[in-house]
Amino acid sequence: MLTPKENFLLAAVEHKKPEWVPNEMSDVIMYGGAFESFENGPAGGGLDGFGVTWHATESAGGQPVPGGKPVLDDIEKWENIVKFPNLDEYDWEGSLAMQAGIFGADRDQRVVEYGMWNGQFLRLTHLMGFENALCAMLEEPEACDALFAAITDYKIKLVERVAKHFKPDIITSYDDIATERGLFMSPGTYRSLIKPHHKRLNDAIKAHGIIPFIHTCGKCEEIIPDYVEIGTAAWTSAQPMNDIEGILKKYGSQIAVVGGYDTNGRPGLEEATNEEIDADVKRCMETYGPYGSYVFMGFRLMSGAGPESFMEGILPINDAVEKYKHIK
Repeated sequence: MLTPKENFLLAAVEHKKPEWVPNEMSDVIMYGGAFESFENGPAGGGLDGFGVTWHATESAGGQPVPGGKPVLDDIEKWENIVKFPNLDEYDWEGSLAMQAGIFGADRDQRVVEYGMWNGQFLRLTHLMGFENALCAMLEEPEACDALFAAITDYKIKLVERVAKHFKPDIITSYDDIATERGLFMSPGTYRSLIKPHHKRLNDAIKAHGIIPFIHTCGKCEEIIPDYVEIGTAAWTSAQPMNDIEGILKKYGSQIAVVGGYDTNGRPGLEEATNEEIDADVKRCMETYGPYGSYVFMGFRLMSGAGPESFMEGILPINDAVEKYKHIK
């Protein structure tokens, strides 16, 4: 019998049909993400390494959100204004020990995934605000391209340190370039301005022997072929406003889909009943489970902050996964 790690990699990386449907929320050790204070500010809120102010929240499931006066108001002046975090000042080994204490370190049984939040597009929005960032991409694409290149250079340095200290199987780059209705920009703008930098980061991850995933919430199905083209092993966290079944049918031999749970609907709310949770997990397993290249992922937005609240939200989801994961 396969270990959970072997079963997960069979679906997510080899794009084959696993023995059972893997579960991102139980089969993976998730490092990075909110623990990168240089990216998201310190716990409780404050400045990140770019000078952006972050605020701690409960309404966003404990996740920090950027706010305050934009750091950058003129994209053409970015070279004189934007500063990058000093990654050598970060306590890498201390952070690894702390996160391993919270999330575990059984690398033989579970996949080690490192989440790199705030990708190229998101960092631009954090520096400028969404409206100004989108206007800058339209009005000053050359300056945006240059800043995206510098952000990618910084991310590649981050990959080097993550590879050295965390030694993950997977690095997931987070770049939410879509809403629930569609992309923030045209597919053409994505392809000309953002895609080359996504590819260069993917290439750097693979150069360290690590598997690149990309996280994009919202309806981004138009650019799944682009994610395939730049060598992304899996797309996460796929939401059902996309044609997930169609994507698995057409691209499942080239890219895995991680997600499926209706995090945007009733099943993703704190007040969701066990019956609603059970029904949506069953829908995912029956609809997407028969395909290879599918990994279940589901969570709920809880009002409290911290790992304890997060775990409280996913426990009934994981219980339902155990019930239905062998459906073929």
